Amino acid sequence: MNPALLATCILFLTIASAHAQTGLLKVADFETGDLSQLGLQKVQEDSLTIVTSPVRAGKFAARTLLRASDPETNGGQRAEFSDGKKITKIEMEKEYWYGLSIFIPEDFVAPTKSNAVLFQWHTQQGGPSPVLAIRANGQDWLITGNPSPTEKKRTLARMPFEKGRWTDWVVHVRWSAEKKGFWTIWKDGVEVVNERDIITQYPEALGPYAKFGQYHSVGEVPQNIAYFDEYRVAGADGSYEAVAPPHGPKQGAAKAGAPSAPAK
Repeated sequence: MNPALLATCILFLTIASAHAQTGLLKVADFETGDLSQLGLQKVQEDSLTIVTSPVRAGKFAARTLLRASDPETNGGQRAEFSDGKKITKIEMEKEYWYGLSIFIPEDFVAPTKSNAVLFQWHTQQGGPSPVLAIRANGQDWLITGNPSPTEKKRTLARMPFEKGRWTDWVVHVRWSAEKKGFWTIWKDGVEVVNERDIITQYPEALGPYAKFGQYHSVGEVPQNIAYFDEYRVAGADGSYEAVAPPHGPKQGAAKAGAPSAPAK
């Protein structure tokens, strides 16, 4: 066999083996050097691009650019990556782990009248809001939940918004239309949300699909840029370590007063 081809095969098998051992279902770390790993929602050629700086790990990351002049697509102004059911099938009544790193530049202006959705989980058939979302609002990170058609959207956590550095998010969730679900969320290794025995998804055939990027109005400024890297999804046999970025913060102790993470 050609030595170059042999080396490529060995690398592929090594990566596949590592994914299997950690329960990984999807990795979008942009190390392919292009936008091929996920679905795209954009209106301009430069809405979504690959960059070599800043990066959370490896050689590449993704840049999202949203302008005030951008027309709407799919019901709003957005420059997003989509992990739909044709890419990663998410089932109801099962546990999943998600990891994503977000870099917000110093000149990013988060909306004050609404908020910028940066990481969200959306129903398959549509709903009034993402069932779970990590947002930027004014000077704060804002985490919201709206998984039930009979309940209003509510705030799960609010914390100071940091710019000029990577923020690492890990989410452990069981998607359920009954009060059998849970979600636990860590920011930079620190638990910031932990709820169990709750509804986490609309009563649909499949669980929600993940999206990340920028989804918000940019009317207050000419444009906003945000960077994303190290997106990972694992099943019930995954772990915090499986989806967290390489060399990122370790899973810390639970926040004071919060229940421990749900047992697998």
